[in-house]
Parts: sequence; structure tokens; C-alpha cells
Amino acid sequence: MNKIAVIDDNMIFRKVTKMHIKKTGFLEENILVFKNGKEIYDFIKNNIKNIDFLPKTLFLDLNMPIMDGWDFLKRLQEIKQECAYNPNIYVLTSSVDDKDYKEAMEKFHVKGYLVKPINTDVLSKIIQL
Repeated sequence: MNKIAVIDDNMIFRKVTKMHIKKTGFLEENILVFKNGKEIYDFIKNNIKNIDFLPKTLFLDLNMPIMDGWDFLKRLQEIKQECAYNPNIYVLTSSVDDKDYKEAMEKFHVKGYLVKPINTDVLSKIIQL
């Protein structure tokens, strides 16, 4: 089954988002959570030989410590050049800045730009795509 990853430094937001995803029918073991971009980046690098094991959809916060969403997106582009891993990325952010939206959509070709908070209905539509 497909896996989904939630990457956000806010523990409460991770738990609430995971709860919303579970309500769409996803099993808990197929929902991965990470506190920052470095954690998901390391996970991808360590499992790159088994692309089917990696999450197909990423919900990514932009503003995080250690490695923020922007740095993760840059490093993910490097990974994409090395192999066939190309997840669907949805930015989940509190930023309503048009500059952030344009950069995410145009430079990094994310599938969507969602402003927090989100709900089960929004996630359900995305997951079913």
C-alpha cells in the first residue's frame, strides 16, 4: 500500500494531521511522521534502493529547524536526478506569502500549496488523486 509522510516540527500538528489521514482510510503503519527535513531526507537516502518502501505523498512544512522544507526540496531534486523517486509533494504551511507559493509551485513543482489548518475533507480529496 502507498505510504504518506507528514513532515512538520510541531508535534500537535503532526498528530492532528495523522488523525485526519487515518480518517480517510489509511492504516496507521502507512503514515510516517518526521520532525524536520533532515529526518525525511535521511530516511529516503537510507531506503532509496527500495523505492516502493518510500512514501508516495509528502505533506511538507516549510519552516522547520535543522533542515527546513526549502532545503529538503533542493536536496530532493538531487535525489530525483539519481533515481526514479518522484513523490507527490504538498506544502503545508502557515505562510500566505505569494512569493513562497510561486517558488514552491514553479521552482519545485509541488502538487499543491495548503495553508494550515487543514481538515479531513481536504486530505481526503488529495489522497484519492
